[in-house]
Amino acid sequence: MRLLETIELTKNFFGLTALDKVNLHVNKGEIVGLIGPNGSGKTTLFNCATGVLPVTGGRVKFMGEDITGLKTHEIALKGLSRTFQIIRIFPKMTVMENMLLSIQQHQGERILSSIFRTPRIRRLEKEARERALKLLEFVNIDHLKDSLAGNLSFGQHKLLEFIMALMPDPEIVLLDEPAAAVNPTMIKKMMDHIVQLNKEGYTFFIIEHNMDVVMELCTRVVVLNYGEKIAEGKPEEIKNNDDVIEAYFGT
Repeated sequence: MRLLETIELTKNFFGLTALDKVNLHVNKGEIVGLIGPNGSGKTTLFNCATGVLPVTGGRVKFMGEDITGLKTHEIALKGLSRTFQIIRIFPKMTVMENMLLSIQQHQGERILSSIFRTPRIRRLEKEARERALKLLEFVNIDHLKDSLAGNLSFGQHKLLEFIMALMPDPEIVLLDEPAAAVNPTMIKKMMDHIVQLNKEGYTFFIIEHNMDVVMELCTRVVVLNYGEKIAEGKPEEIKNNDDVIEAYFGT
């Protein structure tokens, strides 16, 4: 089943074509990598797929539904979650508060229900805390649940944003450079977490510059260059693709 699909996806910025009729898809249960030199359009594609940027042309489909033009929160509520290149957490809130905030809208809370603390709200809060603690334990930072998020290390920030994306139990998770600026030990932990979650049924679409991570982690890889898709296939095929080698090294 195709969870996420772009059809002739195009994005222009003041006459500059950042994405040029890109066709790609991610099937349920896959770990798909999206690679390419800097400026090739990878993050732009994520932004168009998640409603952060409006598309110039083409379509984005999620679980067979055309989601082109929907707002970011509307897309998120359908089951598509993501992280960003620049980590987006709330540094003056605790780790647990960050976790709970990331699922709040998905619970369908209404203002009056929240104010009067109805039984349903109390039940949802209890379930959310239990899920948050389970995810914090999964990445071994549960001992930091009451710490301010801003006091965590950079690697722990990455882990926090990662599990915040998992809080709503999404159909697919888009990760934008999860291994960037992270030490090798933390990269290994992150990869282990992704593999384990994939075995449990999660689907991942990952932008990554670390080729060792891509080759070991991904079941399929899509390559962009100057906004165009130039290759797609298994990691070993991509590794030996002449067009990909030329895009990265110019030879």
